[in-house]
Amino acid sequence: MIAKMIDLNLLPALNALLREKHVSRAAQKCNLSQSAMSRILAKLRSQFNDDLLVRAGNDYLLTPKAMEIELQLNELLPAIKQLGRSQGFSAASATQTIRISSTDMDVLLLADNIREMQMQAPNLVLSFRSQSPDSCERLISAELDFAITPLDNSRSGLHRQVLRTDTFVAVVEENSRLNSQNFDLVTYLSHKHGVFNVAENLIGRVDSALANIRQARNVTLRLPTFSQIPPLLKGSPLIFTLPESFAQYLATRYPIKILPLPFNIEPMKVYLYWHHRLHHSALHQWVRGALLERARSSEFS
Repeated sequence: MIAKMIDLNLLPALNALLREKHVSRAAQKCNLSQSAMSRILAKLRSQFNDDLLVRAGNDYLLTPKAMEIELQLNELLPAIKQLGRSQGFSAASATQTIRISSTDMDVLLLADNIREMQMQAPNLVLSFRSQSPDSCERLISAELDFAITPLDNSRSGLHRQVLRTDTFVAVVEENSRLNSQNFDLVTYLSHKHGVFNVAENLIGRVDSALANIRQARNVTLRLPTFSQIPPLLKGSPLIFTLPESFAQYLATRYPIKILPLPFNIEPMKVYLYWHHRLHHSALHQWVRGALLERARSSEFS
């Protein structure tokens, strides 16, 4: 025999009947008339194919079936009440893995933020992945939770917030003869250059700015990470053109010289992207706030 589907709207009344073991008192608990509760009891008896409550004098006794249902309701109703309710978020108890696409420069500039996050959420795993031109597509396909990138992507379903805004500067080794007085465009173009590549076929902002004035630099070194720059710059005539925030970061740790560029480049906005499916997640809201905290990310000590 196929079991009848129980009308879930009757569960509160059923619970009251089984607890009170009395039609009138159960009706009062549910703000119903006695006749309405009697009709509900008749429906419940039909659905469960059981008397449920059997009159004994002025009260009722529960049938064995009703006792069994009462035990099940004691587990079921609290769970139903929690449906749709926020359980609250505790960073200290978070154990998920957060996947973030970024460059090593982004990680270094966010080092203070990351350390603070790991102190507050010691069991949360932050998994940084290499930045790529398809980072936003990987957000959409749920391969990533966040993407840190200067790429301008307005695809539907994506959210973003500015992580930082950067101008560009030239970086040379500390003992270079170049200085702000003799560093002009001709000198810049006569030197060899090192660059960071997100992808071989991706034209960077520096080269685009030079192309606008019909110039090109002589690139002889292409690196997969920004952190490789300092040891390769020492004793070298190379010029690296970098975001100023990262150049300042390097200057506090390595013997380098920072020079203003002899041509114009539009400031670069670096965004933190995420997909709408995670927009209301308490965990992801906390991670976003921690990554976007500017007070720590602007320090280079």
